[in-house]
Amino acid sequence: MTVKNNSNNESAVDLQIRIRELEKEIARLHGQIKEQRYGLTWLDVPEAFETESENKIPILEEVKEKAIDAAGRDALNASANNTPPHIIIEGDNYHALTCLNYTHRGKIDVIYIDPPYNTGNDGFTYKDKRFLKEFPDGSPVPKEHPLRHSYWLSFMSKRLELAKNLLSDKGVIFISIDDNELKDLICIGDKVFDEENRVSILPRRTINSGKHDSTTITLSHDYILIYAKNVNKIEFVPKVKDSEQIKTLYKFEDEHIKERGRFYITQLNKNSLQYSDTMNYPITTPDGTEIWPGNGFDDKTWIWRWGKEKFRWGLENDFIVFKKPLKSNKYKVYTKSYEFVDKDGNLITRSNPNTSLDFCTNEYTNFNATPELERIMGERKTFDYPKPVILIHDILKIVSGKDLTILDFFAGSGTTLHATMKLNAEDGGHRQCILVQQREGDNNICENVTYERNRRVMCGYANAKGEQVEGLGGRLKYYRTAFVGKHASHNAIDADRVELSRKAGYLLALGENTLEEIAHTDTYQIFADNKEKASMYTAIFFTENYAKLPEFVAEIEKLQSLKETLNVLSIPKINVYIFCWGTPDIFESEFDDLRGIALKAIPQPILDVYKSINQ
Repeated sequence: MTVKNNSNNESAVDLQIRIRELEKEIARLHGQIKEQRYGLTWLDVPEAFETESENKIPILEEVKEKAIDAAGRDALNASANNTPPHIIIEGDNYHALTCLNYTHRGKIDVIYIDPPYNTGNDGFTYKDKRFLKEFPDGSPVPKEHPLRHSYWLSFMSKRLELAKNLLSDKGVIFISIDDNELKDLICIGDKVFDEENRVSILPRRTINSGKHDSTTITLSHDYILIYAKNVNKIEFVPKVKDSEQIKTLYKFEDEHIKERGRFYITQLNKNSLQYSDTMNYPITTPDGTEIWPGNGFDDKTWIWRWGKEKFRWGLENDFIVFKKPLKSNKYKVYTKSYEFVDKDGNLITRSNPNTSLDFCTNEYTNFNATPELERIMGERKTFDYPKPVILIHDILKIVSGKDLTILDFFAGSGTTLHATMKLNAEDGGHRQCILVQQREGDNNICENVTYERNRRVMCGYANAKGEQVEGLGGRLKYYRTAFVGKHASHNAIDADRVELSRKAGYLLALGENTLEEIAHTDTYQIFADNKEKASMYTAIFFTENYAKLPEFVAEIEKLQSLKETLNVLSIPKINVYIFCWGTPDIFESEFDDLRGIALKAIPQPILDVYKSINQ
């Protein structure tokens, strides 16, 4: 009797299947290499995400107990309280960026990120989908790993593509990086944003001068790579001269110091290759003598810098100084340049142009960042390699506008939000900041560092000396990425659509920037931009139980009648989302008696955005 060896047969079949899979993978990679003609070729290694997210649809859920509404210092109440709530999203940044592609496409003005530098020992891990069984939490990427750069490029390129969609027409992204991946980042940055939109590459000092090892060449800087959505539309502002520059240049005082500040003087005489009769005229000095530019009337190589009328105005308004040099009896004429007014007497702020060396001073080094974080957190070494607040503060400061929306999807210790609040406090701005940070292990970096650091900055804290540091005030909402359905967006079935509609409320509210939930029943949710002084609402009817629709409409009517009772002249805008299988037009008659209503459908527009990402 012959006994068949089934185990050997099954092993052979499995081996053949595996061989065919590898052949397909090799063919795919060969095709990819042929398509990549940009000057940088890498193996696009498939990235694995959490098992529950592989075949589901991402959403956001609010963690309500972490909401913050802090009054802050009295002087800052107006700015902090009128600023929209800042946002922290806990979760993988790929999933968060997917959600933000629905809520914030084209709405982000500034992105700052500090991604892994891929040094080989900075903790960068990659979830290679092919080896997920062996490394379910991802494998660290050491310096000698053959796919080290491919892992990093695969990781970054997907996220930068999603980030580009979020930038407004005037939007700009700042990316910190060092020598390990600078050249690769430039290549993928040029590919994603277009080379013509690369604004600059700024060096940044990372260690204080004087800390170098004299026997080696010490790396003392990294870089900030800047891209614009459209380089022709970005608006940067020059930096204000600091107090030391002003003290050095503006040395003199007069009776106008309160209004004009200090001043320096410049000779009115000017050597010029372009002679002009209008700039060659006599000036009468205090002793009655007349002087001409240069050596007299016939000297055609010299002129005055100001014409007659301008000089007369300067003399009448005390912008002119007559002085005799020590070894001469002949007067010379000077003009005054004041700190706070220009040559026409208009109030101004003195500024310097932004340069590529602006961040090469000791104040921007990492040396200052760790003690800064420790003072806030009250303990040592809570986070590796934080960036100093002043660095991100000054990056944000050069972007024009005080009502910007700012995003950091590698939030780390939360420095970007801290810098945003500091800048708002200084200039009365209403910038809103969105942070994204994953848990990163048992300690949950997002909750215990990113959130906790900014909670203390908002609400106040006691420093190491026991001294109370007042908070900056403001509001904050905390969200986590979550997943619904049993299929990805491109394969969603009706049951997935129903569940998505029921649980998309916080996602929709974030998209409308109406983050205060004021009603939640088994058929609808309602959100406001401000609980006390709402000017906009988001109302979501998320069920097929249309028998309850009149109740929903009645609630919206109450919101508008409340405004009328309070004698509020402006009718609040109300974004109304209704679950439907097609367009929401069939429900328009239900809202005929209401004003300021914008009808929108769910869930299909959400799925359409997600599908466009995953094509």
